[in-house]
Amino acid sequence: MAIKTVSCLLVSSAFTGCAARAWEPATLYPALVTMAPSTDSEAFECPTAPIAVVDIQTVSKYGEKAGKLNNSTIVDKESEAEYTADIAPIKAYVKFIVKRADNYVEGNTTANAEARCALDWLDAWAKGGAFLGQINRQGQSVRKWELGSFATTYLKVQSASDDAAKKARIRKWISDIAYKAKEDFSTHTEMKSRQNNHLYWAAWGVLSAGLATGDKTLFDWGIDRYRFAVGQIRDDGSLDLEMARRTKAASYHMFALLPLVMIAEAGETNGIKMYAERGNRLQKLIDLNLAALDDPDVIGRKAGYEQEDLYNESSLAWIEPYYARFHDKRVVKWLEKYRPMGSSRIGGNMTALYGTGEPAIGAVVKQQK
Repeated sequence: MAIKTVSCLLVSSAFTGCAARAWEPATLYPALVTMAPSTDSEAFECPTAPIAVVDIQTVSKYGEKAGKLNNSTIVDKESEAEYTADIAPIKAYVKFIVKRADNYVEGNTTANAEARCALDWLDAWAKGGAFLGQINRQGQSVRKWELGSFATTYLKVQSASDDAAKKARIRKWISDIAYKAKEDFSTHTEMKSRQNNHLYWAAWGVLSAGLATGDKTLFDWGIDRYRFAVGQIRDDGSLDLEMARRTKAASYHMFALLPLVMIAEAGETNGIKMYAERGNRLQKLIDLNLAALDDPDVIGRKAGYEQEDLYNESSLAWIEPYYARFHDKRVVKWLEKYRPMGSSRIGGNMTALYGTGEPAIGAVVKQQK
């Protein structure tokens, strides 16, 4: 069933009026277009949502203290442990809501109740002003990554409730976070994090919020940043700023590709020929990443460092929408190896969302960059 939202959108805390939505984006995920209503046959007990995480003050796992910052290539164990502890409540929250939304799409016997539970948890954090407090530099990265988790979860479960007021609160909260993320990544543009994969993920988070809220300003900003990103792809498919990650260059090329494919898919479903941008430039990055899957030293030789093997069903989750569109035979063996593929930041279980007919089993693996 196509999902549409009829209640008004509030786009800022200062705006108190209620106007009709000016833009109705197309449904991104194919499974949502054809999804039949679920009939619950079992009860689901929804636990109380955890207290909203308002402030995000944390560190980079690559080290920020006592001069440890080291070109974002070598993980500092002390900083990594601090970062992991700091974001643990966020990761637990995201894991819970994404799983509820996945179960809804998959038509589990508790589907509707789980979807309403996800909405209750989103509403609890909306009321609590989550992610809208004191946010430091690394916190900005966390905020933009998880924005995609919030927006895509809402896209998946919004049809399970008729509570217009609740859904309006959630959309306003998602919008507020998106405008913060947009501001974060529209300033200090000389910084590498405003040009590399961090920007690509910010573009996806903001754009997905535009899809969830019907805000074309957010959607258009993501499209614009996508065009900037594909302009950085060299003729050999590589990205200079990701090549600088030395032993992690291959994994960061894959990590950078994931949001770009999702933005391309969102654009295509809304009538924009995103894969054709700049002479099909994105395909060069896709081709390089597929070659590196067979031989990581394809990128290693360019970077000048032997590459770490960090691929998994999360980093390769872009393959599901790509295969659904292009049926590229090169990716079939990776689908067979890693299904179900999923990433919380782009929609959860992508195998289920793109209508492959594969059994949707297992938990979604989270990106940890």
